[in-house]
Amino acid sequence: MKNLFLILILFLFGTISILAQSETCDCKTDLDFLVEKIKKMPSYKKQIKGEKATKFLKTYKKLSAEMQEPILIEVCYKLLIEQMILINDVHASLQISKSYSAAQHNTKHPKTSNNITELTEILSNKELSDLEGIYNYNKNERIGIYYSENKKDLIAVVLETGLKQWEVGDIRFYATHTDGNKYNFYYYDIDTKIPGFVKSLTFENGRIWSYKKEGNALDYEFADNDVNVAEFKTINEDTQYLYFKTFGNSKKKALVEFYNNTKDKITAKNVIVDLRSNSGGNKKFSDPFLKLLKDKNVYVITNCFAGSNGEQFTLKLLKNKNAKHLGQTTRGIIAYGMNYGYKYKTPSGYFNLTPTDMNFHKYIAYEGKGITPEISLDFNSDWIEQTLEIIENDKN
Repeated sequence: MKNLFLILILFLFGTISILAQSETCDCKTDLDFLVEKIKKMPSYKKQIKGEKATKFLKTYKKLSAEMQEPILIEVCYKLLIEQMILINDVHASLQISKSYSAAQHNTKHPKTSNNITELTEILSNKELSDLEGIYNYNKNERIGIYYSENKKDLIAVVLETGLKQWEVGDIRFYATHTDGNKYNFYYYDIDTKIPGFVKSLTFENGRIWSYKKEGNALDYEFADNDVNVAEFKTINEDTQYLYFKTFGNSKKKALVEFYNNTKDKITAKNVIVDLRSNSGGNKKFSDPFLKLLKDKNVYVITNCFAGSNGEQFTLKLLKNKNAKHLGQTTRGIIAYGMNYGYKYKTPSGYFNLTPTDMNFHKYIAYEGKGITPEISLDFNSDWIEQTLEIIENDKN
């Protein structure tokens, strides 16, 4: 975490003079409000003790000293994140409200100091396996991603764009390395350019978030279907397949109906449980399947976008001695959650805080790291076909 603001500090002070005419806020009042709310979170109560409590208080005092006068909104945002990031809680978030966009309409966007032509040439020669290189964002843009001076964190810059709100040389995001191939992202919204912050994203197989490296068009880490909620099918006489995209409350009717229609059909001895990109949800809709699968050979597939209750369900399935975990390490957004989903606007009106109120601290070892599969699947071929080969080999 000590590198979290290494890139941002230089940018922060380098842009203050540019943004001198921008809107300011009483950041100290917002900081006090933020601290008051996050101290009520289960993650704070579980984690911020002893040396961590001392560090939390020391950071609060340091930041308070920097907030004696009204400061720029984006500067304030970064300082508030610095306080909040001391808690390992991927679900909890702080975002700038949309009102910021109007206030900052004439603000100059941060740009790279690199020569774009030279940078493009350098990045175009990177190997497919390198994190550095040229990435596509949909069909509208080419984004260059390169290491910062510490050779751990990453910077993304616009090389080509068809979007009128973006210019060549604009910074798209700063990615701060946290653990393994996980990064926290300070980014600028594609449509509004409003700054944002998101935690625990994976950089693997030439993909980070919605950015895909040129020359790598393979997407086998995603389920190849258009299912909105769940799917069941029989692959062969020995193997059946369950796919769950979500266990969310908003899909309650569909999930209950799926369970009732499926519970008597799971008869094969091998069952593939596909949780790729599962967005999580309510255990009331996931856990009933545990009983149906307890005597089966279960093959659980995850990717880096599987999170929350999808991750908890993965661990519960793996308690089955005949279960195997395949695919890619999960998101790592598992140890806490939001039951009531309260959102708070800070006193300045510029920031929206979404704290957590659910305690799954027993999973803290996976928070911000994810669950690593027993068998990593190859990104160069279909994951279901690979799983069927593993099932066949397990017979022998």
